[in-house]
Amino acid sequence: MQWILISLGVVAVAFFGYSYQSSKNLEQPEYRILEKEGAYELREYVPSLWAEVPVASANYDAMRQGFRPLARYIFGGNQAGTSMAMTAPVSLIMEETAPTMRFFMSAQSRREDLPAPNDPSVRFVEEPGRILAVYRFGGILSESARLSAGQKLKSWCDRRDYPISGPVEVYGYNSPWEVIRRNEVAYPIERP
Repeated sequence: MQWILISLGVVAVAFFGYSYQSSKNLEQPEYRILEKEGAYELREYVPSLWAEVPVASANYDAMRQGFRPLARYIFGGNQAGTSMAMTAPVSLIMEETAPTMRFFMSAQSRREDLPAPNDPSVRFVEEPGRILAVYRFGGILSESARLSAGQKLKSWCDRRDYPISGPVEVYGYNSPWEVIRRNEVAYPIERP
């Protein structure tokens, strides 16, 4: 009996370790760090392309609603039937009047080369180069964790007189079954 438990433990550790390593290797938007203080960073991002869907509300539950059509698109739910590599992060733009969920598209992707989505709610957004204040945190990405992280980041921005120019953005970098998780909240900052 003991060898069965040890074997199951080894398999579980291997699975979670593989999942964690896999998510660390996903392509992510390119940026450079302008300032760093613990879990806080001021980043300058290069222009990027995202697939986006509207969601009903600016809360954590919207992530489930928005994830499905975006996942269908990149896993072949498009007019070419083409599957694309998963990237990170999955993003929720917490705009009160028009919240959206986004998947980052590979930096090699060009809007005109991407296959048309089968779902008309999926659209493409070209994000210009921009500056984001970011707070990184671990654990399960719950609504309460997101709210707490957003408040911490806003306080950090206020202390530095960084003018926030848009709604909070929530980034998830890991699959749901991973134990070690990387989450972030970000505020766009006006350029000086």
